[in-house]
Amino acid sequence: MSANPPPSEPAPQYPALGAVLVTGANGLLGHAVVARLLAAGSEVTAVVRDVERAASLLPVHPALRLVAGDITDIDSYAGALHGMDAVIHTAAYFREYYQPGHDLDLLYRTNVDAVEELLRAAVDAEVPTVVQTSSIAVLGGGDVRSPADEQTPNGDPDRGNHYRASKIRAERMIDGFGEKYGLRVPLVLPGWMWGPGDSGPTSAGRLFLAVARGEIKALPAAGNHVVDARDVAAVCVSAAALGTGGRRYIAGGSWYPLHEICAAVVRAAGTATVPRKLPSPTAMTIASVLEWQAKVRGVPPVATRTGMRTLLEGHHRRVSSARAVHELGANFRPLEHTVTDQAAWLRARGELPAAPAAPVRKLRSS
Repeated sequence: MSANPPPSEPAPQYPALGAVLVTGANGLLGHAVVARLLAAGSEVTAVVRDVERAASLLPVHPALRLVAGDITDIDSYAGALHGMDAVIHTAAYFREYYQPGHDLDLLYRTNVDAVEELLRAAVDAEVPTVVQTSSIAVLGGGDVRSPADEQTPNGDPDRGNHYRASKIRAERMIDGFGEKYGLRVPLVLPGWMWGPGDSGPTSAGRLFLAVARGEIKALPAAGNHVVDARDVAAVCVSAAALGTGGRRYIAGGSWYPLHEICAAVVRAAGTATVPRKLPSPTAMTIASVLEWQAKVRGVPPVATRTGMRTLLEGHHRRVSSARAVHELGANFRPLEHTVTDQAAWLRARGELPAAPAAPVRKLRSS
């Protein structure tokens, strides 16, 4: 049996896309987008930096073609754009920013300049649609009483978080691009993505493993919008088929307290205990210690100050995904389903031990 069987995602209820190019196909979202498109019967061209690694991660499928390319070098993959009905752009400099030693020049070159180069190349290749992946982090407001939606203005790109700033600047660049060049560019704004296929891993994937393995004992009393990457992928594919150019679609999932997320991970993994809650200032201190310990050991940190700060910022943010639900038929699965599937995927890769056997109940003799 193949190590990468064909996807089992249900076929969507919208017009099928014939040929689609996906960037960042090795990533959590890109992996899910490829699976969704193949399930819908599309011909998929996956642009990846490492073809051999992609072959070990992506489904083995006759409709999938792997192309070696670097998103910051448009000439490395521009030829693959010809004949495409759409591009779904998921590649970004993301998890690297939340690690020590990040490269800000590369971040902006990847998340802003390379996006503009892709859009121009798509126009030259007569591709009608490019779906751009943004983030709910760009939104400048939204709370429990008044959740942010697609009309909420973006925040200030010059404050704090460079990843967020890069996405805001990319949105500014895209604004008006379609009207000028006749290219349809819907934007999808995901929440904090979790789920199977997180081979990077992202910050969510590292947190999942750390909690499942009992490597982290305490976390802040915070929360965030969590969404299954497969549900974001469905929104991306729907946006490619049905979305309006220049229109934003939030795929925020649901807001969960961090302790509830960790409790779900513990149940899915069948190991360890739920980390205790910490006050926010203490959490920043713990993140500093974890970052220092990782540096001494020469391993990626479970948490960083930048990542912790971003998590705490998300604690008060609330967003509405109503537009994606009403216009694109979005559905968001419960957290328990997401982490259960993520645990199963990790077990299949040997990154988690087998699930403990259920206890055998002895019958009392009469």
